Amino acid sequence: MPQVHLEPLIPDRVDEAAAVLGRAFVTNPLHEAAFGRHEEARNRTFFRRLLRLLRGPKIVAFDGERIVGAMHWSRSDECQMHNAAKLSLVPFMLRAFGVVTSVRLATWFGLWARHDKSTSVHLHLGPIGVDPSSQGLRIGGRLMDRFCTEVDRTKTAGYLETDRPSNVGFYQRFGFEVLKEIEVLGVKNWLMWRVPK
Repeated sequence: MPQVHLEPLIPDRVDEAAAVLGRAFVTNPLHEAAFGRHEEARNRTFFRRLLRLLRGPKIVAFDGERIVGAMHWSRSDECQMHNAAKLSLVPFMLRAFGVVTSVRLATWFGLWARHDKSTSVHLHLGPIGVDPSSQGLRIGGRLMDRFCTEVDRTKTAGYLETDRPSNVGFYQRFGFEVLKEIEVLGVKNWLMWRVPK
């Protein structure tokens, strides 16, 4: 069993955390729909940029000195990018991913944003992922415990989106319930909500 400890992500470790998330999400249906199958490098590039842009806490799980998991959350008033920030991303997106994938990403995040805005004040979880080589060791559970502690401490509801049917049951074990099902890029997504305890 690994000796896992959680720490805030520091700028010097962003590339390592992005690589972990890239491996964790490469087989997610929505990521395959956006980037294509087996596109670990594109996922890594995506998360590297995302981790630098996202506001709010970024927590990583360490096994010794190695990052084996990562998560982020933000308050509902900070989880959507302003129009100026979105426009500043366009050149990067086109250069990194091309026109077709950039349109897919804009569609994906536009749909998520529309549903996110329709909910009450919350802490928005995502991304959260564990390196495939370390899955099944309760690292994801440790990360979720940390997030749920924050939900309860702040008395603010938790919110997340997932595109994996198996994740629905995982999140339900932490008190999340399905709020709504939507389709994004032809992939079913579950929008989930947890009231604070």
